[in-house]
Amino acid sequence: MIFRSRLPLPPVPQCDVFNYIFHHSRRDYPRDRVLYSVDGTDEHLTLVELEDQSRRLARALHAQYDIKSQDVVAIFARDKIQYPVAYFGAMAAGATIALIPVQATSAVSDIARHLQQTKAKLLITDSDMLSLAEAASLLLDNQILPFFTLDDAPSNECPSIAALLKMTKSHCLEEVFCLDSPEDVDAHTGFINRTSGSTGNMKCVLVSHAHFIATMEGTRATIPSNTSPDIDTWLSQLSLGFFINAKLNMGLNILLGIRVILVPSKPDLDAVSTIDLIARHRITFLFVTPPLAAQLARTDPLPEQTESIKWLLSAGAPIHENMRAAVSRRFHDIPLSLELGTAETMLVSMQFDEDSRAPGSTGTLVSGNEAKVLDSITGLEQSSSGPEYSGEILVRNSVARYRGYQNDAKANEAAFDSDGWFHTGDYGYLDDKGNVFIVDRIKELIKAGGGYGVHVSAAELEAVLFTHEAVGSVVVLGVREEGKAEDLPTAFVVLKEKFRKQREMDEAKEAILKFANERLTGLQKLTGGVYCLPEFPRTGFKVNRRALREMVQTQTVCE
Repeated sequence: MIFRSRLPLPPVPQCDVFNYIFHHSRRDYPRDRVLYSVDGTDEHLTLVELEDQSRRLARALHAQYDIKSQDVVAIFARDKIQYPVAYFGAMAAGATIALIPVQATSAVSDIARHLQQTKAKLLITDSDMLSLAEAASLLLDNQILPFFTLDDAPSNECPSIAALLKMTKSHCLEEVFCLDSPEDVDAHTGFINRTSGSTGNMKCVLVSHAHFIATMEGTRATIPSNTSPDIDTWLSQLSLGFFINAKLNMGLNILLGIRVILVPSKPDLDAVSTIDLIARHRITFLFVTPPLAAQLARTDPLPEQTESIKWLLSAGAPIHENMRAAVSRRFHDIPLSLELGTAETMLVSMQFDEDSRAPGSTGTLVSGNEAKVLDSITGLEQSSSGPEYSGEILVRNSVARYRGYQNDAKANEAAFDSDGWFHTGDYGYLDDKGNVFIVDRIKELIKAGGGYGVHVSAAELEAVLFTHEAVGSVVVLGVREEGKAEDLPTAFVVLKEKFRKQREMDEAKEAILKFANERLTGLQKLTGGVYCLPEFPRTGFKVNRRALREMVQTQTVCE
């Protein structure tokens, strides 16, 4: 049975992303509208400034760096006011964009791998990240990578965007690159989006102009009805280098004409800083990562600090129902909606109304998306909807094909079939309204017990543990015990602040294990035990599950 979105089918993309955003689909609003402001400064960027400077930078990229269609331009920089200019300048030049997020844990080796893997021809950075960028470029194999900065760097040897813009005339609106047929829009790679690698090797996902536009249309169809573009203000508290921001804060906001607040000083905002920014700028939309959700759930803001919020959205990793409810209570009961997607699909489903917020649902299929479910034992397509027809969920977009992985035929063969279906690796089902219910990642189903074992859902165990008073965040995994050749359900917990002293931690650990095993039965019991950590290892904002398993197997985990 094939499930199709109940939302209207979006039009087939007809142009490149730059022209789609600035001309073909942008809401009609004044061109002097401020789209970006930097917190704590008077720096801002209007629509007309953004488009003019982006087109001029595109000409400079073409003339000075010989950037041609589908050459890869990487961006590794803080969220400075010039960031959107660099992003759209590369886009207007026809480049394929590879975003590298700035994080507190950004390492030279990972930046170098990203550049090597995507085959970047040019790197755009900023003065704060310049030393990391230079060090990463030295690790590249037989490649001298040119780069320039968003702002003026301490060294005169490194050009800046301002210097490059001086090379082209003001209001130079001639196009360097343009796509104007559905075939070209579908064939051209606009972006390389690297997978997180939290459960396997990192891969580079190719995203066409058509796929990006189809995703934008799917998202646009699900924005809250009380959105008021002329007065709303959004916050980019997450690095613009995360691809979700390319859609939300360097795409959707421009289509609608909504101002975004940039915070270049901090790559990872905590809950206290986020609430302060919401109050000072009257923020109406907040994207909530799972780590931020865990922090927000433990805060106690004043009602007037969060009253401006209209829309809360999370994506990228599961958030337990109890934690979502706790976050919602901090924002006068605004629901924390979920978006389901992967690096390969960008977007599958989203919550946007009461039907799609059905308990346990990750949302309804968005515009243009289709899904089917394969029986996990027989591999055959399920014939109906509902939990009794669970299995692996496959998806495809009916207006824009998935392009797959860069230079990885083996991975493409395993993940994508000849009819365009992508194997999500998610185990679950759909209901008769097209809502998607994810029970767990197939990789995270724990095969507990002897013999062939029985599948146990880690997510169900996490939901139970989260209700304990000491648990701030929790992840449950099956950790292999080689002696018995069994996977043992094992809990990793970050305790709430007041339980983090050694004595309280020891007591909490024992109490959590007892609490869990009183409520869990049979093979669900935590036979692998409970481990308390100060924080989870992460790749991006996802928990690095491989690292957690390795901690136990090498006995480096804190107990």
